[in-house]
Amino acid sequence: MTSTSSQSQVGIAAPGGRLPAVTRLGPVRLQVADLERSITFYDSVLGFEVLGRANETALLGPAERTDPLVILKEQPGVRPVPRRGRLGLFHVAYLLPSRPDLARFLRHLREPDTHVGMSDHLVSEALYLTDPDGLGIEVYADRPRDEWKRDGHEIAMATEPLDVEHLISAAGDSPWTGAPQETLLRRATTRRNCSSGRSSSRPLRTWRSRLVG
Repeated sequence: MTSTSSQSQVGIAAPGGRLPAVTRLGPVRLQVADLERSITFYDSVLGFEVLGRANETALLGPAERTDPLVILKEQPGVRPVPRRGRLGLFHVAYLLPSRPDLARFLRHLREPDTHVGMSDHLVSEALYLTDPDGLGIEVYADRPRDEWKRDGHEIAMATEPLDVEHLISAAGDSPWTGAPQETLLRRATTRRNCSSGRSSSRPLRTWRSRLVG
């Protein structure tokens, strides 16, 4: 987490300094059982378009972008991720440029009656989905950093219920027209097995709801 202002700098600085604020992740590569099925999901739900395609591989991202956010590779016979699996990919997180963008995305999810998880993490508001292969997806928007609560150099975070109606009120009259060009891939989180038999990648509860139009 980086800021040009020392007053808003948070976290414990690494000995070698921080990564530049312009640092970006490249595309995530995922194996899927049915490429056409996955393309339909990423298009109709996330608003990603096919930017390139060769053989059994498709590159997807926001329209008019040249750099993809996700590369899908069809692997026939690949098994879906178990719902409570303890190893492998937990979720891929995409950051939208603004809260109104997230609000329009949430309103869009009501139309196909999509199952979605929702959480308020204090520093951000987040929505959680699952793709046809059981791979987790987080779509979120950060709150302004001057609204983040701090205790010294530590950032206050939690998993609280999301105020759905308050978020949707930020959508305005503009419709969801697909993922904004400024959408970023922020992280790919993996699960790890714990001696307790529970995954440690998501220790806090995510509040879930079924959106109905």
